[in-house]
Amino acid sequence: MKFKLGLLSLMLASSTQAATLTPKKGVEILFVNGIKTEEKRDTIEVDAINTQLVLRYNQKVGNGNSAKIFDSAPFILSFDIPESDLVIKAPRVHSYEQAKKTFKTQPEWEITNSNDDKISYQQERLKPAEGFMPYYDLDTMLQKYNQEKGIVFGTAATLIAGAKTIESNQDTVNNKVSNLEQLQAWYTKASKEERKAFQKWIIDHN
Repeated sequence: MKFKLGLLSLMLASSTQAATLTPKKGVEILFVNGIKTEEKRDTIEVDAINTQLVLRYNQKVGNGNSAKIFDSAPFILSFDIPESDLVIKAPRVHSYEQAKKTFKTQPEWEITNSNDDKISYQQERLKPAEGFMPYYDLDTMLQKYNQEKGIVFGTAATLIAGAKTIESNQDTVNNKVSNLEQLQAWYTKASKEERKAFQKWIIDHN
């Protein structure tokens, strides 16, 4: 399937490098150079050199009745994109507890080009806000992060100019997480006080 992400082109440089980014199982691309993506698990085409991605691991882990959704914190990755197709893989995890441990600090994402060469990157975990849903307002949080770091897109680097998903043989339907499963995942992480507040909110809004 083809989907247009509809990302705004903020500035075009005189020369650009085109590359595709393909997230593999469990990987979600949330933002590219500060711009929110519409299809987090689809292959996208990017015109940029210095690129910042916000990634998250979101996948059902475990077996049988013990399987449940693990939703990691967002991670900010920065790297130089070559003129090549790139694949992004998450660390392999087989249980919820293993996933918690793996994504607690600095998970080892694997970014490879069309020759299977690994692409080096810098990584930082986005600091959570307080409360039941610490990453609810990612747009504002990322904007604040980039302002504090003095990160500005659109000068030497070309911003995304009409980034779009492309044809892919990858079946992403089974890889997507439903809204119900997402809410269940957040609920299991919440404290007793947060659960009570959430239950009250549900009653008030029904």
